[in-house]
Amino acid sequence: MSLLVTCQHGLGDNIYSRPFVRAAAMRDPGRVYLSTPWPELFEDLPVQFVQPSTRLRTQAKNVARQQPARWANAPASAHNVRIAYNGTTFAKGLSVPRAIDCLLPLGLAPFVFDLPHMGVAPVTTIGQPLAVIRPATVRREWFNSARNPKPEYIAAIAAELMTTHHVVVVADLQDDAEWLEGELPPHHQAFVRGELAVRDLLALVAAADVVVGGVGWIVPAALALQRPAFIILGGHGGHNAPALITDPRMDLSKIYFAAPTEYCRCTDMKHNCTKEIPDLRLKWDTFRHTAFRPSSPTPPQPPSLGGRS
Repeated sequence: MSLLVTCQHGLGDNIYSRPFVRAAAMRDPGRVYLSTPWPELFEDLPVQFVQPSTRLRTQAKNVARQQPARWANAPASAHNVRIAYNGTTFAKGLSVPRAIDCLLPLGLAPFVFDLPHMGVAPVTTIGQPLAVIRPATVRREWFNSARNPKPEYIAAIAAELMTTHHVVVVADLQDDAEWLEGELPPHHQAFVRGELAVRDLLALVAAADVVVGGVGWIVPAALALQRPAFIILGGHGGHNAPALITDPRMDLSKIYFAAPTEYCRCTDMKHNCTKEIPDLRLKWDTFRHTAFRPSSPTPPQPPSLGGRS
């Protein structure tokens, strides 16, 4: 019987789903239909893509980028599995990967957490190692200010990296839809109006010497691409604590979570969480001397696609 898997719409959610979609597809190649706004994340797997219905801004833009031939129709008889997790999932102590495993089991397949090759990074670093910075933002569609770290913490790390790295800031800002908390971090180059399609965005992360930001899609992306990541926690820990967004089956040796002194374990996306990290510098130094060892300068890459600076 054919299987129709409906993914959640977030970019990070889909990266988390990939090991389980892979396992299902390998068990029954060609008979797995996948509804996702991010088919690029799965295009090396033997699946057929079903066009999702979504009004979410970023996801709808990526669906619109696809050629019509990308999409297929799942058989009416297909067995349906909808990937989802929520506060009830986390209250049970299940992490995101474990929750997906309950819905779309790996079975005897290995847990392979990766991404397909996305091409060459769309920047020129002029021989410097690359640092990718994800600033703190809030979205009208999913307003979660509680999980963001204090934006000045991201800015402080970005400022230090400016002396050793080519610093690139990425976001998809739009008036009245998604906006910054605080100011844009220091940078050499910025793509903050959604200029990068998902392949370019992930190619940028894949080429990064280090990734810095709060909880979001950069966590599974950095883990899947095995890039060093310094993740600065804010609050909303009842849904975003490290144990809930990682898995022991992942290689966690290159990721560091800088937690507030009083890490708030609330489940309220608008809660005024305590986010103070007075020893941020010590945590950054610890990361630099363990997970992140700055690279030597790299050869120049192909010409930039441009960006806002």
